[in-house]
Amino acid sequence: MTVTLRLNTFSEPSLLIAAREGGFLEQEGITLSLIQAKGSRPQIEGLLAGDWELAHTNADNVMKFRGQGREELFIFMVADLGISQKLVVHPHIREWQDLRGRTVGLDAPDSGYAFVVYELLDRHGLPWDSYQVKSLGATSYRLEGLRSGEAVAGLLSHHHETNALDEGFKILADTREHFPEHAGVTAATTRGWAADHEELLQGYTRAVLAAARWAQDPGNTDEVVTLMARRRGISEPEARRLLDTERAARTGGVPSPEEAANSLRAIADLRAKVTGAAPADYFDPRYMRAAMEGEPRPGEIVG
Repeated sequence: MTVTLRLNTFSEPSLLIAAREGGFLEQEGITLSLIQAKGSRPQIEGLLAGDWELAHTNADNVMKFRGQGREELFIFMVADLGISQKLVVHPHIREWQDLRGRTVGLDAPDSGYAFVVYELLDRHGLPWDSYQVKSLGATSYRLEGLRSGEAVAGLLSHHHETNALDEGFKILADTREHFPEHAGVTAATTRGWAADHEELLQGYTRAVLAAARWAQDPGNTDEVVTLMARRRGISEPEARRLLDTERAARTGGVPSPEEAANSLRAIADLRAKVTGAAPADYFDPRYMRAAMEGEPRPGEIVG
């Protein structure tokens, strides 16, 4: 029997395409129904409401809601390391100080990659009160905000970054160089759903981590490109360019549960630097450990 899981995600990177198109999820008896995330808040609210079972999200989005008392929410997997986001700006922005007094587009001001943006600008002489921010939503909406002039800067993921560069926008900063320890593809669900679907969640974790290793292997590049081209309806040269951009953003492959925990702590510390409150109990490594070692372990909370 095949079970369909609803996954809310901001993007469909190579590892997710490989998991779906390469048979990894099929081996676990799972198919996916993808729902495009419009923003971090509706994504997590929908997860909590049961509108979808899983979310691929920024870890900070989970930490935000846990800080608001939503203890049923947790991260069960980090599939790779590295932020697939770059700070893209209008062509007339030549240096950091050109952002002073201007508007920077964010998903939301208190979650997502907002604290990455704040820290990045602060490191370059722009404290939080020297520019404006505007909530625009997911990366596709941030690109639209750049196009319309609502913002002169914003973080864009790799598949929107290539479109922006083709349209004349430019990259001011690569977040990978400033936050190399940051978690990449991060998956979350709720305690209630996980408790009722332990084997299913374990199978999903096993399939995605196996697909990630396969997609990251340079020896499989041609096959990954073919899958990406077919899935996205683009040419293979376009798919190869997209894959190259995605791989360039990665600072590490599939992490161990311990490496994942360390990466998530770095994100929690970044959030605490701004909010003054350190999130806790946001990661359960049991599913990653079972996927990697082949046997379930008792639940263990890290944070």
